[in-house]
Amino acid sequence: MTTYPYSQTTMLVNGVSSTTVVSIMSGMQVAFISFTSPAGTLGSIILSPVQPTGVNIEFKSGQQTLQIDIISFSAQFGFNSGQVTTNGRATDQEGKDAMSFYDQIATWS
Repeated sequence: MTTYPYSQTTMLVNGVSSTTVVSIMSGMQVAFISFTSPAGTLGSIILSPVQPTGVNIEFKSGQQTLQIDIISFSAQFGFNSGQVTTNGRATDQEGKDAMSFYDQIATWS
């Protein structure tokens, strides 16, 4: 059983990492996802059962760009684990060498 708030950090590509914090707000699980790199904070997204998906989101810090094609949230319920998945691409800190990713960046039960 998960104790809230629950936090998980996942490395993506080109030094970009995500930190997901899942809390209970108004009786439902809500995920606050922040994306950082050595270049700084790229951006953040809040997902919940009310708004479980984000599409075509772009964040920048200096020359580095993070393009999220889709990010999805599923709340933990019964025997099903909660999860956040995402795919997209990120450049290096010089704005070059974009690399793709598809990851489950958080899971809880």
